[in-house]
Amino acid sequence: NGDIMKNVDLGLLFLRLGLGICLFMHGFGKILHGVGGVKSILVGAGLPGFLAYFAYLGEVLAPIMIAVGFYSRVGAVLVFGSSLVILYSYFGLSNLLELTNVNGFKAELIYLYIAISLCIISTGSGKYAIKQD
Repeated sequence: NGDIMKNVDLGLLFLRLGLGICLFMHGFGKILHGVGGVKSILVGAGLPGFLAYFAYLGEVLAPIMIAVGFYSRVGAVLVFGSSLVILYSYFGLSNLLELTNVNGFKAELIYLYIAISLCIISTGSGKYAIKQD
C-alpha cells in the first residue's frame, strides 16, 4: 500500500536523520574542541584514555553514515557500542536507572540512541538511502 501514513521507508529516513544529525552535533563539538573531556571521563571510570579517539568514529563518521544511508547498520553498530561505553563511563553501572528531578532517566538520551540504533541494526536503512543494507 502506497499510503504515506504507512511508509516504513520514510519512517526509517526520519529515524536515521534524527539520530544522525543530533549525534553528529556532539561529534562536531569534538572536532572543534578535541576529546580531552571524553578522555578524562574514561580515565576516571578506569578505562584507557586512548578510547576517547573512538568518539570520532561513533559521533562523527557513524552519524554521517546513518543520516545519508551508507552502510547504516555498520554506523548503528558503532553508535550502539559508543553508547554502551558512555553508559558505563559517564553514568556507571549503579546509576543506570537514576532519575532526574522531573522523573526522567538521567541517561535518557543515551537510551534513545541505543533504541534507535537497534532499530536501524534490525531493519537496515530503508529505500531512501545511498546504499540500502
